[in-house]
Amino acid sequence: MGAKQTKLIVEESEGWRLLSSAVLHAGLIHYLVNMAALWFVGGAIETSHGWFAAAAIFTLSALGGAIMSALFLPEYITVGASGGIFGFIGACLADILANWKLLFSDHVTEGGKKHRHILVVVVLVLDIALNSIIGLTPYVDNFTHLGGMLYGFLCGLSTMERLSSDFFGMEEGWLTRAKRFIVRFFGLILSVVSLIITLIILLNMDPTSSPCPGCAWLSCVPFPPWESDANKWWHCDECNTITADIVMRPYRHLELDCPGGFIAEVNLTAAETEDRTTLRKKLPSYCRSYCPVTEEL
Repeated sequence: MGAKQTKLIVEESEGWRLLSSAVLHAGLIHYLVNMAALWFVGGAIETSHGWFAAAAIFTLSALGGAIMSALFLPEYITVGASGGIFGFIGACLADILANWKLLFSDHVTEGGKKHRHILVVVVLVLDIALNSIIGLTPYVDNFTHLGGMLYGFLCGLSTMERLSSDFFGMEEGWLTRAKRFIVRFFGLILSVVSLIITLIILLNMDPTSSPCPGCAWLSCVPFPPWESDANKWWHCDECNTITADIVMRPYRHLELDCPGGFIAEVNLTAAETEDRTTLRKKLPSYCRSYCPVTEEL
């Protein structure tokens, strides 16, 4: 329906999925949580910096986050506005960095406001850290989140309106103004160039494999890592979605449709053949034991 699916983007030239996936969600809770975040964070940026800046940040961040996800997690289908929302968070970081001296100046922030600004920064950093940790669990796409935040930060350097120190009676030198000008255009140029480069890499890659397989650890980590496969709370492989067929001849066995297109055989007893429900529950463990490619992400 428009989700991010690398195979269709690369082989069927359905590049529009990189943007359409940002307006699709995986359920009512997913939708409501994202819309609440969009309302509060996006609304604050639109109020302070205008609709054009908010629209540019959301669109570029959603597109950049989807490209990063398509590159590093090509085997997964993903949806959600999280890339654009995390882009707003990245833009907030850019806004804070650009106005750091004013936000934490005793001359400008009188009456205890300096402490409130510090609290905002701490809460923002904790929010990023918490979401990054949650992103290490299955079904949460950290590449969309962190990729969107990175593009939002770069875009925010150029689109977020700057406060002039002269307005507060703090004189600025020409060197400070020149540095602000360079940073402003550096963010815009770097974000556009990065989008073009990553898009070219995506359209020329093998849609069945990531150019950096080990990077998938940034989006999911099997937990607890010290436990055996049977005792882990969750896994990060594709074995939870496999299917299988029971074959009776020439002998009773199970044919597993392993990730990567491989077929593995598992010998069965008569009792296992009859109990289909239990057999279905065992498919992930069979996959990890018998399939030739079951590498954990």
